[in-house]
Amino acid sequence: MAYEVSVRLLAITPDAELLTEQAGRLCYASGNKLGTNENWLQARIRQGHESLIEHASATFYIKASRALTHELVRHRIASYSQRSQRYVKETAADYITPAELGEADGAEGIFKEAMTAAWEAYRRLLEAGVKPEIARYVLPNACATEIICTWNFREIRHLIRLRSGPAALPEMRQVVAGIKSIMQHQAPKIFGDM
Repeated sequence: MAYEVSVRLLAITPDAELLTEQAGRLCYASGNKLGTNENWLQARIRQGHESLIEHASATFYIKASRALTHELVRHRIASYSQRSQRYVKETAADYITPAELGEADGAEGIFKEAMTAAWEAYRRLLEAGVKPEIARYVLPNACATEIICTWNFREIRHLIRLRSGPAALPEMRQVVAGIKSIMQHQAPKIFGDM
């Protein structure tokens, strides 16, 4: 069963913009000017002084493919908790069908056949008494998974810059677009330039 990618904000540092400005103002001994300049944070970010935005973080729930999460966890300044295929049996053929398959004749049919075969093999291995942690070896990267990710704001900006371009995995661009939209709404003084 194909599914849609999902991105949801679970938690964010309270008063994140005020906190990050306070951290930055400390560096410049200008705490008495806190909140007096709407553009102060963006000016520091343009200067490359991004350490101040490391004091705030956000936590997201993401439902996507394992292909995507294999790339996502390469962003190391983070905390991740992912749904286990070792301890949790896959009870439904839950996977993503890349939209790009529609660009090649017959590709969608080939893909669907592969998904059906993989889940049938998985089911049969479980019925034969194979543990889920071993049976999962036949499952594809298209397999749906859920992950909770926590990043500081500097890493979120890096993620958006790196994974928004045309060379990025299309599914990743979709996830990052969701994160970007959320962060532009939640912290426009920090993400408004993106």
